[in-house]
Amino acid sequence: MKLFPKLALLVSGLLLAAILYVSISYYRGEAREIQDQTQQEERQALQNLTHIAGESFITDDDLLLVQYIRLLVQQNPEMASASVVDIKGQIRAHSDIRRIGKKEDDAVPNAASVLILSESIKFGRHMVGTACVEFSQKKLNEKLQLRLAKMRRRFLSVTLIGLLMSLAACFAIALSWTRPIKRLAKVAEQVGQGKWSLDLGTMDRRGDEVGFLAQSFQSMAVRLGELDRMKEDFVSSVTHELQSPLSAIESFLNLIDSKGESGMRPDELKDCHKRIRVNTQRLARFVSDLLDVSALERGKVQLNCKPLDVGALAQEVLSLFEFKLQEKGLSSHAEVPASMSKAQADIDKIRQVLINLVSNAMKYTTAPGHIEISVEDLPAKKKLRVCVTDTGIGIDAMDQLKIFSKFEQVQSAKLKVKGAKGTGLGLAICRELIELHGGEIGVTSRWGHGSTFYFTLPAAEVPPALAPPRQKERFPWETQLST
Repeated sequence: MKLFPKLALLVSGLLLAAILYVSISYYRGEAREIQDQTQQEERQALQNLTHIAGESFITDDDLLLVQYIRLLVQQNPEMASASVVDIKGQIRAHSDIRRIGKKEDDAVPNAASVLILSESIKFGRHMVGTACVEFSQKKLNEKLQLRLAKMRRRFLSVTLIGLLMSLAACFAIALSWTRPIKRLAKVAEQVGQGKWSLDLGTMDRRGDEVGFLAQSFQSMAVRLGELDRMKEDFVSSVTHELQSPLSAIESFLNLIDSKGESGMRPDELKDCHKRIRVNTQRLARFVSDLLDVSALERGKVQLNCKPLDVGALAQEVLSLFEFKLQEKGLSSHAEVPASMSKAQADIDKIRQVLINLVSNAMKYTTAPGHIEISVEDLPAKKKLRVCVTDTGIGIDAMDQLKIFSKFEQVQSAKLKVKGAKGTGLGLAICRELIELHGGEIGVTSRWGHGSTFYFTLPAAEVPPALAPPRQKERFPWETQLST
């Protein structure tokens, strides 16, 4: 059975049970109230007779009493008789005028057919007589049943209207719940077919759980579309990064095969071997970066954090690029305060981050440019901030939002800079490594005015007073080249 009939039957059944329970309880209460009201009317008729009889005894006006009894019997058809007897047992007034002046009949009527109510007539504390009314039990039951029948008709009419309205409301509620779910099921089929643009109508603007579910579907489709595009970009990037060096290697191998090593000049053969080696290293670096990214995303990288002298590490990294910096006509400098806290970090991972950032800075900086690594202590935050600044071509504001994603490269920079551009994984690896340390990484840049990449690291729990003072050191290659 589908959800709509299940839901409609369930809600209708529960509502019907609730209405029947309330209706039966209300009906019983009303029936008891009608019975109590009938008895109250009977008692009120006797009290009125007693009051009139008392006044009649005071004024000695039996004619008034007889007229009142006759009127009382006429107004109450269920009343069989009414009478007033004095203390001597003589009937002073009776609905049957033939019995007036006679002695009270001591015969007891049939209790099953007659209801007798009596009350003493008193002056102060002295009883002067008795007022008595007799009701026909049959007529009393007929009167009660007539009132109950009227009440049942009104009650059934109201209950029937309530049931119809409730059933209509149940079906409307069931439709309001099941239609969106049915539509969401169709939307899920579209998502399964790879269609990420969903038409949810007004469902995502509803304020209930269905609206929340529709919003979640919309967010899921958007995210799946992004993942699908990322997958396509990944396949395209991997294909390009693998195909380009493999094609180059194959071309140079074909050249060697066609001419033969003996038929090539030594400088040509050496150049072919060099180019094959460069492309092989490019492939190895790409595969290594892919493995690093995969390990970081799967949480397979373990840190070996120890107190780290970031300033010394910055100078070490710059020394690794000494030859390439001189070759490109660039100067470099490590700006580290004399007294500096140590970071709690993994030296190998931070070295990898600095190498990636300096390598990028060299790639997009032309002579006579400058690259600087600066370290700043943030005692209030118990952190250290490391900045890698260059005087290169800079990064546009829109590109700054995505350069830390995998395979993302600044297109304008790729067009302007010649040579190998990298795999687009270096900054993604840097981001993962810094976040693994509990730090943050970012960039500030303006197109044509250089860039500053910065990251933070937690400070080691070592009092700065215990650390030896650092003397500012300059290396021979830290010279600013003039134009």
